[in-house]
Amino acid sequence: MKQKTIVEAAERLFLANGYSGTTMDAVALEAGVTKQTVYRYFPSKVSLFTALIGHFDEDETEFFFTEGAALSDELQRYGVAFLSRHMQPRHMALFRLMLSESRESSELGDLFRSHAQPYWLGKLTLFLSRYLSETDARAYAHMYNAMLLSERTPLLMRREEGMTAEQIRNHVDFSLQLFLHGLPLDR
Repeated sequence: MKQKTIVEAAERLFLANGYSGTTMDAVALEAGVTKQTVYRYFPSKVSLFTALIGHFDEDETEFFFTEGAALSDELQRYGVAFLSRHMQPRHMALFRLMLSESRESSELGDLFRSHAQPYWLGKLTLFLSRYLSETDARAYAHMYNAMLLSERTPLLMRREEGMTAEQIRNHVDFSLQLFLHGLPLDR
């Protein structure tokens, strides 16, 4: 319970003050625990931030591809689930933090790549491996995810909160049609 309280306090502080602007002392104060308690669960700020990234996935509903369903239907379902998650205000705020501070702290970029991206990329790569070589499946998975996230950058720059469900569906439809035309499949 204390561990979760610490991570929630850290989230509030990291998102409000940034990574470099948040101290372990401030996290302890915000969480209402001692600094020693924070260090008992998280031996460094990096380990605390890593836990925070994992905390973002705690409310995540597991995504599964349906066996035997049509490729386009599954990619559509995946696209909506993927983009809906990434357009949530918390996720947009975390991504803004990663962008703004990863230049000064390369470990943040490394943490993001190693802890925040593998879930969705792994799911999609495995699914596409049914149709393509593993190398091609991973490359196409990266490309599809990038196409889906193409609307995120303008939103981040305008400080908007995300996309509506209808905007997400429309963007997924557009991205999926473009993506499917580039897949080297016998259709």
